[in-house]
Amino acid sequence: IGFGPLYPLLLLYTDNNISFDVPDVNPACTSHFPVQLWTWPKPNNMISFSTPDEVKAAADAPGAIILDVRTKEELEEEQLTLRKFHHACCHLDDCSELMAKAEELMPDKNAPVIVFCGSGRRAAKAKEMLEQKGYTKVTNAGGLKDLTYL
Repeated sequence: IGFGPLYPLLLLYTDNNISFDVPDVNPACTSHFPVQLWTWPKPNNMISFSTPDEVKAAADAPGAIILDVRTKEELEEEQLTLRKFHHACCHLDDCSELMAKAEELMPDKNAPVIVFCGSGRRAAKAKEMLEQKGYTKVTNAGGLKDLTYL
């Protein structure tokens, strides 16, 4: 059994067209270990988080709503204390509580909604569900421990 040469590969997920300069590389290195750079559309199942600057800007906007989608048990253990927030539970396989409370908690579908959970996975699911329901400015802020800057 033979194996071909191993090529270090940098795979860059992107939503946009990008361009950048590749620095000069010692030809002796590339003759043995050429590096390939590929760009690829971001997979649909990849979680997308907003940057802290994006989250802060959304949270400071007029009418912004901060939404905790963790379970009631998680909420009892630890809460966001720096800002007022609303709560509606959303699981990866069931966002029915969030969908039932959405219009009551967030009547303005054009207001910024900052969603967080324990790690960002359920917040990503909640973001997807809210966008399907017509909310236009939903931000995945990640997990509660990521929000120390708020």
